[in-house]
Amino acid sequence: MEKTRKQVCLDILKGLLAAVGLTLLMMAVVAALIVWLRLSDSLLTGLNQVMKVLSILLGTALAVGRGGRRGFVTGATLAMLYMILGYAGYVLLGGSAFSVGEMLGEVLIGAALGATCGALLSNMPERKRRRTA
Repeated sequence: MEKTRKQVCLDILKGLLAAVGLTLLMMAVVAALIVWLRLSDSLLTGLNQVMKVLSILLGTALAVGRGGRRGFVTGATLAMLYMILGYAGYVLLGGSAFSVGEMLGEVLIGAALGATCGALLSNMPERKRRRTA
């Protein structure tokens, strides 16, 4: 059955909320690690990238699902929205030390990751549901 635009938008919103939620949860864990373990800036930068990747993968998985439709576009859209929202939140919280070129590069890399994940998921067979007696 073909999804309507409203359903696709709701799936993207569901995936985006999951990605943001996972990011906030991981940020709390990283903040605790910073306090207790005194992490270096370079390690913090690496953890930040890992958080972005995991959040995009989770969001795309929830938005597209196995055997879903429009996985490439849905994954890319979700990832771009996630990255743009992240940078907008950074700027709103007072951050200003970033390059527009770097930001656009990260948005495009995130879009590529989301599109790839979405395409892979949409080409997987749907899970068969168990029959209940």
